[in-house]
Amino acid sequence: MALLAGFAQTDITPPLSVPYLSFYPRQTPFEGIHDRLKARAAVFDIGQTAAAVVALDALGLSRTLLGPDRDLIEEVRVRIHERCGLRPQAILVSTTHAHSTPQTTDIHDLVGEFPGAAAYLEALLTQVVATVEQAWARREPMTWRCAEGRAPGIAWNRRTLLRSGGMADGRTRPDDDAEVLREPRDEAVPLLYAFGERGAGAISGYCCHPSVVQVQPLVSADYPGVACGLAESALGLDACLFLQGACGDVGAVRRTTGFHDVAVYGRTLGGEIVRQLALLDVREGVSRPPVRDMSPSIGAARATLQLPRRDLPTDPDLHARRDATRAAIAAAPEADRAPLIGEFRRLHELCRLIDLGRGPVAVEVQALRLGEVLIIAVEGELFCQYGLDLKAASPAEVTFVSAYSNGYQGYLMVDEAWAEGGYEPDLGPWTRVGPGGTNAIAAAATELASHVWQTGEAS
Repeated sequence: MALLAGFAQTDITPPLSVPYLSFYPRQTPFEGIHDRLKARAAVFDIGQTAAAVVALDALGLSRTLLGPDRDLIEEVRVRIHERCGLRPQAILVSTTHAHSTPQTTDIHDLVGEFPGAAAYLEALLTQVVATVEQAWARREPMTWRCAEGRAPGIAWNRRTLLRSGGMADGRTRPDDDAEVLREPRDEAVPLLYAFGERGAGAISGYCCHPSVVQVQPLVSADYPGVACGLAESALGLDACLFLQGACGDVGAVRRTTGFHDVAVYGRTLGGEIVRQLALLDVREGVSRPPVRDMSPSIGAARATLQLPRRDLPTDPDLHARRDATRAAIAAAPEADRAPLIGEFRRLHELCRLIDLGRGPVAVEVQALRLGEVLIIAVEGELFCQYGLDLKAASPAEVTFVSAYSNGYQGYLMVDEAWAEGGYEPDLGPWTRVGPGGTNAIAAAATELASHVWQTGEAS
């Protein structure tokens, strides 16, 4: 059976009028471009079954970005199905979660506050579909292989629990390992590599917030952009996709710093990607250690869970107080605005959380099998321990946990976080799913992955 694959990439760098997630105003237009953003696509085809993976340099892609009556992810899937014949359930749309990219989550109302944003989003959808279509047109017989490397020294858990009973200050990792009681981290670098006579490409992954630069006015793909660009340049790849892991509570060891660290982390990760792919790139003869080609297997399944929403604020005057505070900021002298801005932000985040709706939160879980590789995708900021558990339960040789995929539903936390407090469980639009909800996601993902591995069936 012929194993076909194809890869492509498209420049999706936005116009500077599109905003990034800032401090105040929370949505602020970019001022310049530090490095370009990309949409990268990979397609895999064994004849009667095919799948596509898309990875965007983006903060996230909320399904309701273009309005409550539209589903952005499903629109992309339907268009790809119409152009390429791929089943919607076998199409994965992921984002790297880079923080110096447009504000494409529903944490704030992008289209409502920026009239030109709708046209930008429509163009982005067209670019994503065209990238998959280009990869589909480039399909050729390829050898598929997989590996897993490691890249220590980049990430730490920003909710590290200390033996003293408190959490680390969230800025730097404690120097004394003996002080650390709990620090889930995932330093694995899962890889899928495919090469043929005309082209080659890869899917890579890692688990670390790309917030090395953020709340700043220059467009950047952060460290994943550096890592993927390095691999593409060094190995002549058509595209190196990056799937962000379960990094809801994992960030860079020096947190938000600057573009020098973007390059340091990107080169560190990119170097490991290049090393592992180079070891897989054996075309003739015998390698040491042996390199094995993957089997011609593709499977896909997805499920949508209705999860309990977190408790919402009950103050009926929140919106009125927010609007009054906004007016007070405009009327106040510059020197007196700081406390008013802080109060406005707090009220505005509470109002946005309410505006996102009541009742259950719909969260999709997806599993793809590509040979001996499993990709488990979740549409939110999954905490690291869940990612580690999903990998431990996986029957695959190499498992990707792809968070920030097929939508965005905020932080998906471990239950302990609700009692421990901190930013993630605080009242705001970045956390919608209530206690216990992420356990249901993990259980469904484990079951779905097992089903796809055993049967390859799509649901």
